[in-house]
Amino acid sequence: MDNIIDMIRKNLGFDELHKVDPNTQDVPSGLKIFGMTTLAQAAIPSIVCAISNHLETPGNRELILSGESSNWMSTIFGDKKNELLDKLAEYSNMPVSTVQQEAEHIANEAIRVVRVALPDSSHESAIQSFAAASRREALLYLPASLQLGYLLDNNNIDDRTNKMEGPISSLMHKLENKLNSGNW
Repeated sequence: MDNIIDMIRKNLGFDELHKVDPNTQDVPSGLKIFGMTTLAQAAIPSIVCAISNHLETPGNRELILSGESSNWMSTIFGDKKNELLDKLAEYSNMPVSTVQQEAEHIANEAIRVVRVALPDSSHESAIQSFAAASRREALLYLPASLQLGYLLDNNNIDDRTNKMEGPISSLMHKLENKLNSGNW
């Protein structure tokens, strides 16, 4: 099964996203192009991280899993929405109006994918495991220049160690996911 990033990307027809280099905190320059692909590179992981944050608290969890919204970007990012849209526009070199439209489209699809992945919202440990794994995957693709941790009031998101991979880092991330899921 694809991870949530790939599922959203494929469902919306975007090109493949690239993992961020942990040293530069951005997509390697040879792979970075501007426009919709670059917007997807920044918006999809940003939205997945924000949804994962919401899944961690019961009130917000219910909103994500069964609530209704005509503007998921406002629901997910609150008063930080416009700041994120500005950062996404700058990162992708696109007008804010285009970014807003496309980000809302991505957010709608992300909510749909989450709801399909978590059809039974009564299993708290499954929800926590899903949230931790989704955030972990999203962080591998998230450009640091967005400063999403600041926007979501979660400094762990901007931590460089979240983007590291390798035998020891992977083991530590698995341990982190296990501890966060409450199944230990």
